[in-house]
Amino acid sequence: MTPDADHAAILSLLAAEEAAWAAGDAAAFSADVTDDVVFTNVVGMFSVGRVPFEKQHERIFTTFYRGSTLRQTVAHIAFVRPDVAIVDTLSEVTGLGDLPPAIAAHVADGAIRTRLEQVMVHNEGRWQVAAFHNVPVDAAAVAAAGPGPQ
Repeated sequence: MTPDADHAAILSLLAAEEAAWAAGDAAAFSADVTDDVVFTNVVGMFSVGRVPFEKQHERIFTTFYRGSTLRQTVAHIAFVRPDVAIVDTLSEVTGLGDLPPAIAAHVADGAIRTRLEQVMVHNEGRWQVAAFHNVPVDAAAVAAAGPGPQ
């Protein structure tokens, strides 16, 4: 692939994640992860493997994230090798249900905003997510910290 084609393929993968989230389809949301994907969610839960990744998304899509929408805005894509990319997005989940307290603590203006880092690898002709690390953005803390890396 060319750099432009790789960039386009990664954007397509992100769009597929958003569509799968909107559909509440855990299998589709997990379709582009590696078998040994490393996953850390917004409250620090950790797992390794496609099966627990998919099961966690099946659980949240049928409970408190049912009917919600995920939107990702690309902040940065770094190709550390031709077959490895670090993809940082600003994500926003809206249309939330009754959230567990640990997650509800991260809601501001009806949305959960996070920085999502996905490490993607090019395997067998396609891009896949090898690591999925999501951290909440605390807008007040960011503003109080002043200018700098965000």
